[in-house]
Amino acid sequence: MITVQDEIVLEARHLAELESLFATRYRPGAEARGLAWISSQVSPPVAITNGFVTLQQRWSVADTNAWWAMRAQSGSEDVAAFWASVDGLCQSRRRTYLHDTTEANLTAPAPAQAGIISRGHRETAQLRVREGGIPALLQVLLKHAGNLPRLEASELAQNMAPEYAAGHLTWDLLYPSAEAAASARTGEAWQSHIAPALATYCDAVHALTLETVGAGLREAQLTQGVKRTAFFRLLPGKENESAARFEGDLLTMPLHIEEIRNWRLSRARPAAWHSADAATWNWVWEQEFADLDGLLGPYMAHPHHWAHIDRWFDPESGAQAIDTRLSHAFSPLSASILGRELLQA
Repeated sequence: MITVQDEIVLEARHLAELESLFATRYRPGAEARGLAWISSQVSPPVAITNGFVTLQQRWSVADTNAWWAMRAQSGSEDVAAFWASVDGLCQSRRRTYLHDTTEANLTAPAPAQAGIISRGHRETAQLRVREGGIPALLQVLLKHAGNLPRLEASELAQNMAPEYAAGHLTWDLLYPSAEAAASARTGEAWQSHIAPALATYCDAVHALTLETVGAGLREAQLTQGVKRTAFFRLLPGKENESAARFEGDLLTMPLHIEEIRNWRLSRARPAAWHSADAATWNWVWEQEFADLDGLLGPYMAHPHHWAHIDRWFDPESGAQAIDTRLSHAFSPLSASILGRELLQA
């Protein structure tokens, strides 16, 4: 069982109104999402008329699967409106998650890898394809990518769950330099075949250039694996300090979750061939797994993920800084793209 704890600091004069909000506007929907109410406690435990009090609401969720099911429903307009009302009454709030120490994963993280650097210039893209166009687009890209001058590596695959991604296909391109990438786009393969195919078959091309923040390798020669490519953006008004803390937290994930075999966190900017109406993406978070079970099993179930990292995305956490409109793509990987671009310094 997972215990969910909301800690809300507010002026004492607003306490009754806040408790009424929870009872009438939150609790019925929360229970429908899988949150079972446990208790409501206040400190100090006395009816003061001025100053601040702390309200603690406790809930339970059956297990990790039920937790993710609950989180999948927390991004609704009703939930956002409720917490906006709470924010109008309180000074601060935060949501935390508790496990019994016998159930919690309290093992020390693996030692950090040092001296990993990236070489060359890489672009990654999510290609959103018009209905029926995937086979034709795959054929063109697979046929002509190899003719791009100075291209060192290309990985193109169909996303396994495109409903969670910005596109149907993930395409990674590795060049020795940005100048080589720009030159390749002026050549015959790109101008006569690839660019026309993208224009014909895609209604959005989220193409990004990557600047490494941090990276690591466990299995540089990984083959026949799974690559996860996530695009994130910072919420408007969030400060640089939040961005730096978010980056630091993400880069600790592989130290706790060994199923992440290789990884790279990058700041992103639109590539020259980017063509999408969506707001600019700020980060690309790439992870390579030996198989799909590593991604959907230990990665999703590990408390470092759902109890620590997810607070950055959760509208209910009180710490959200990342837009819930993200791209979560995962696709087959023939050979590690990260293993071909990351080096031990």
